[in-house]
Amino acid sequence: MKNYQMLRIIVAIFVGIVVGLSVSIGALLPAILAIVIGAMISYIYKKSTDEILEDERIAKVSEKASRIAIVVFSISIAIIGMVLIIMRNVYPDYTQAGFTLSYAAVALLAIYYIFYGYYNKKYGS
Repeated sequence: MKNYQMLRIIVAIFVGIVVGLSVSIGALLPAILAIVIGAMISYIYKKSTDEILEDERIAKVSEKASRIAIVVFSISIAIIGMVLIIMRNVYPDYTQAGFTLSYAAVALLAIYYIFYGYYNKKYGS
């Protein structure tokens, strides 16, 4: 686990440096390549290692954190979108942003329920 964490830190530093330099010179390609290379290195090491990288507790904590993050985010963008739409007479420039946030909340919930239905059928309940 320690080796994998160290590798992830090194990869994150590498990607951060390359993306920072890419932004400063205004080039997009090095940033994209650095992200792809970093993801590939991490994936290859994770698949080839014999270390235990994840146990049941980590999976359960991650599952709960992901679920609450989706709930909080979807409620937040739905409320912000609704407020921006309601205030369209005062701030007409933000109406489109309100609709975009509202549609994003609906899309997020639709994607969640699609995957929920898929995994519910796959694992049964």
